[in-house]
Amino acid sequence: MSPFNIQKNGNYLLSNYGDNIYLFPYARNAFFEALKKLSIKTIYIPGFICRDMLAPINSLNIKYYFYEVNKNLQPILEDIECDAILFVNYFGFEQEIRPFTEYKEKFGAILIEDNAHGFLSKDSQGHLLGTRGDMGLLSIRKTIFLPNGGALLVNNREYKKIEFESAIVLKSFEDDNYNKKLSIKKKIFTKYLGIIILLLRRFIRYIKTGSIIPLPDKNSEKYIPENVYLTPLLEDKIVNIDMDYEVNRRRLMYNKIKIWAEVFCIKPIFELDKFSCPFEFAFIDNGNYQAFEAFLLKKGFFILPWPDLPDEVISNCPKFYKNIKVVPFLW
Repeated sequence: MSPFNIQKNGNYLLSNYGDNIYLFPYARNAFFEALKKLSIKTIYIPGFICRDMLAPINSLNIKYYFYEVNKNLQPILEDIECDAILFVNYFGFEQEIRPFTEYKEKFGAILIEDNAHGFLSKDSQGHLLGTRGDMGLLSIRKTIFLPNGGALLVNNREYKKIEFESAIVLKSFEDDNYNKKLSIKKKIFTKYLGIIILLLRRFIRYIKTGSIIPLPDKNSEKYIPENVYLTPLLEDKIVNIDMDYEVNRRRLMYNKIKIWAEVFCIKPIFELDKFSCPFEFAFIDNGNYQAFEAFLLKKGFFILPWPDLPDEVISNCPKFYKNIKVVPFLW
């Protein structure tokens, strides 16, 4: 069991997230649609976030403010009044919502739940993550192998009267790339072959750029991906996945990696509870990450840094922001 396994087929209905779900190629498109239709002028967002989430904000010339998070990735909010506040379920785990509902009560802000990592996860009350804020964002493609796929959830009755529309369904170059990668995945009959392909790609990237990982794309703070079409694979709002099997697969991988991590004195940021479908195994590097990855490569796993922080954050953020690493569960 590794990130290179092909996911098991099934039928998972996106209507599980409610009737007011609108599909887009990326969660960023969904975020843009929400900000635009709600006429947001100011927004409060976590500094610990991938830079590409700024693209919808910058595209609409919205004023934004950053709040910090602690080492448990919980918010440290100040009395900065904004029209909306974004909160993130990091790595597929429930973010405590109380600080954000208190902020909403104080300032009347719209709550937007960024659940790009938490598709299939639930909170401690059994509610699907993404359904707890006024609006929710999903990135289905990050958990399920797809050409693209994001969603906007309109959870608050007050905003259901607004006319949101899903993206046009049309085959794009992303579907072609998906089919090529799928053919490769089907040929990876062992996890070790997958690791060889991964290392070969890293070597080629290093020769071309001097880095084994993709270099930061600073334009991603300003520009949303060029493809605006939703893959036909999601036309019927059905995901071809055995949901129970996939959740169990990820939980087994998480527990396995946690045991291995203890040998290197590495602890996960989140303890696995019975409600979460972990997106990745995330940890704060204690200086042992390279030795840990050398061990993981032999087991069919690898490590990546996360996130690609915004330029404004990198210069003065807490040190641990730059030291968080993840073990992915999907390749």
